[in-house]
Amino acid sequence: MADYTTNTGVMKREIFKFTQKISEGMARPFQKFAADVCYGAMASKSCLISEMAQALQEDTQKLPF
Repeated sequence: MADYTTNTGVMKREIFKFTQKISEGMARPFQKFAADVCYGAMASKSCLISEMAQALQEDTQKLPF
């Protein structure tokens, strides 16, 4: 049986290392934002902000449109 928690942790660490490289020299809040966007896109397999937030387990409300 595969250990999915370990696989997820390794993937998340690799994404954060990548975003650190591409956002080097930028302000820390932007670095965190870039890491969240990259991880959210990978975890949700979508480029929709609402699905990224859901993958990041953010406490958000969806507006009824």
